[in-house]
Amino acid sequence: MQTIASVMKANGGTGVQQAVDRAVYTLLDMIVVYPVEDEHKFSDSQGRILPDAFLMKRGSTPRDLAFQVHTDIGKGFLYAVDARTNMRVKDTHELKNGDIIRIVSTAK
Repeated sequence: MQTIASVMKANGGTGVQQAVDRAVYTLLDMIVVYPVEDEHKFSDSQGRILPDAFLMKRGSTPRDLAFQVHTDIGKGFLYAVDARTNMRVKDTHELKNGDIIRIVSTAK
């Protein structure tokens, strides 16, 4: 056990998280995007802060995110709001890793 502990201490951990991060973010070229219902509080309708996180391919758009959340939301997509800037973004806007996005849709 001491050998394992010393190896982990020397390497800053097991390395598992770094391997997963490299596989997801570098090799698979994915980003994480957080859809919210309230762009002012970064929450859903029940007040939970950042309740969901979606892995999306780099180059994905708000419309792609809308379809990931639910097909009906994607079909009724009107526009999206960047929750950090409170600015509307176009459906062709390329999402970035860590974006917090409110989707406005005709779907209920």
